[in-house]
Amino acid sequence: MTLRPCVPCLPIAVVSLLALAPLADAQTIPSFTTTNSGSGGAERLTYGVDAGLGETDNVSLAPVVRVSQTIATVDADFDIKHQSSRLDVDAKGNFTDLDYLQGAYGNQLLGRFDGAAHFALVPQRLTWVLQDDFGQAALDPFVPTTPGNLEDVNYVSTGPDFAMRMGGTGFVDASLRVARATYQTSPFNSSRVLGSVAAGLQLSARSSVSLNGVAERVLFDNTVVNGDFNRSSAYARYEIQGARTLLSADLGATKITQNASAGTSTVVISPNGSSITEPITVPQAAYSTTGPLARISLNRRLSSAASLNVLAGRELTDGISSFGSIQPGAIGVVGAVPALLTSSSYTSDFGSVAWRYERNRTVIDVSGHWEKDVYISQPQFDLTRGGGELKVERQLSRAFALQVLGRYYKTDYPKATVLTLAGGSPKLDDGIVAAILSWRHGRALEVRLRAEHSSRTTPGIDQGYRETRGLLTVGYRPRSQQSNDSSIDSLDTER
Repeated sequence: MTLRPCVPCLPIAVVSLLALAPLADAQTIPSFTTTNSGSGGAERLTYGVDAGLGETDNVSLAPVVRVSQTIATVDADFDIKHQSSRLDVDAKGNFTDLDYLQGAYGNQLLGRFDGAAHFALVPQRLTWVLQDDFGQAALDPFVPTTPGNLEDVNYVSTGPDFAMRMGGTGFVDASLRVARATYQTSPFNSSRVLGSVAAGLQLSARSSVSLNGVAERVLFDNTVVNGDFNRSSAYARYEIQGARTLLSADLGATKITQNASAGTSTVVISPNGSSITEPITVPQAAYSTTGPLARISLNRRLSSAASLNVLAGRELTDGISSFGSIQPGAIGVVGAVPALLTSSSYTSDFGSVAWRYERNRTVIDVSGHWEKDVYISQPQFDLTRGGGELKVERQLSRAFALQVLGRYYKTDYPKATVLTLAGGSPKLDDGIVAAILSWRHGRALEVRLRAEHSSRTTPGIDQGYRETRGLLTVGYRPRSQQSNDSSIDSLDTER
């Protein structure tokens, strides 16, 4: 296989990165810890670069005939947060370059970037926002996620936020966004315009209630397989923050009106010119539907060492707009997101829980997620997915640290047709276990040894795989820097 050509979405992410830098995940759950940095604003900076060699016993993730391969890797990651009177920047990125030395695949660049910048044109009144989310998605969910089954995805949005206070307790907030979604291979490139307004009342210093309206127009470049649509929502929101608890709840309704696609689907061609085995997109029918919108988010500091986050809800959404709101689990890595088989909207029921314990030299993260997606006009793409993640970190000594992590998810396409599956299995069980031993010397030198085993089982059809991989890297990784306490000795998180 040859190196994939550069596509528009990667330059957009790089340009956004440069524009946002003097940034951490734009979608992180609110934290109960604060950074006191005086008049200079809050700062956080974590970064590192690594290079090394790895070995895999099943580079193509084949069910039977396994091929080993040596892989050279170079990666860089950063986590930056900057807050000042006019500029707030929050970004997190992780990029890895893989070179398959025996030529199983061409050189491959993988990574995830999530960043947001808020520039105050008129402090406390008018703010300009730029947000960018870049990563990879699978092309076909029914076959293993090898380099030939991935594509780059980028979602960038920008626009103003307006805030007005009325009297001592009333407020009106409004925002306008222009957004662009770009897919390297799939025919889902689109432009959208979003507007929202909220009118509310500050019940106390820590609680508020508001009425909210959101309107969105989505236009696709390829209308042969995609139908343009309008989406609007109206809901009430209640928020309260206590000493150890943050609670928000939304309740309302969403209406979607979608046009029919203009014709039958086309065969998708990979960047190197060959066809890719993936489900054929079924033409979308015109429809209009209204469904409930309900969300609840609870963040609770259980003790000085433990915290709990719970999120649940039901909403009408689409796979493109949800790309930027994907949350990592306990492992802290988003990775390649599930394949987007259609641009059609769907009803999503979801729930997630995350528990964290951090004390002295030990950190434990546990998370679980479940979702059920029901497509209004294309039920063959209905999906149920659930699973959990675990990560345990232990500082063994001043120089040595150990991480043990695991992930397991079950995926089911209960109404998949023979055409949708294209020979694949509708049920997938994916898991991974890994251990990382790291040794630090001096201020920034770090050596890491990682061993992992991943697997997929497919009941009824033998399209699963097992892979064992080892990786040794040497890197430059200074300890995290924070403006309020430069001596903080924090554990590196799994990237």
